[in-house]
Formats: sequence, C-alpha cells, structure tokens
Amino acid sequence: MNKYDNWDRPLPQLGPWEKIAAELERVTAEQARERFTGRSRSDFVSAEVDGTGKLLDLDVSPEALRQSYPQNIGPDTIEAIHAARAAAANAGQAKVDEILAGAHI
Repeated sequence: MNKYDNWDRPLPQLGPWEKIAAELERVTAEQARERFTGRSRSDFVSAEVDGTGKLLDLDVSPEALRQSYPQNIGPDTIEAIHAARAAAANAGQAKVDEILAGAHI
C-alpha cells in the first residue's frame, strides 16, 4: 500500500475533457475522409492526399516529360505532395483550433 490507496478527495470532473476528446475523435475521422490537392510550382505535377496525408493519387503531365529539364520531375513531385499534405494539415489544425477555442475548461 502507498499513500494514494486511501485517497479520500474526490477526483476532478472529466466530463468536459471527455466531450472534447469525443469531438476531436469525430473531427479526426471526418478529416481522414476528406481529399486535398497540391500542385508543383511548375504545374507539371499534382498530388491528392486524404486528411491524414496518405498519398492517393499522383499525376505527372505529359509536358513534364517533354520539358528541357525532365530531372525536375522528382522535385516537382515532392513539391506537389508537400503542398497537398500542407493543405490537409492546415485544414485539420483549423478544426482542432475551433474545438479548443470553444473549450472553457
């Protein structure tokens, strides 16, 4: 036994925190179903991700292969994926911020 086994004070109310946790879980599931698109600055590559950042689709335009510097396809691809993931992250953060701003705990 230790000094905490006979705890006689009431535990703090978890109700408000449980409501916030449930709302965050709901928003996380909703976010995962959404789709976000990003493009490279050259506009040769576009990427689509879900709300968790998982890559769903990648499109490399035919012009990318005909350009003077086809070695840019790799960096363009990374750029497009990054842009799509940034869009997903920003949307998710905005939803979380809204939930937490409304929490008066």
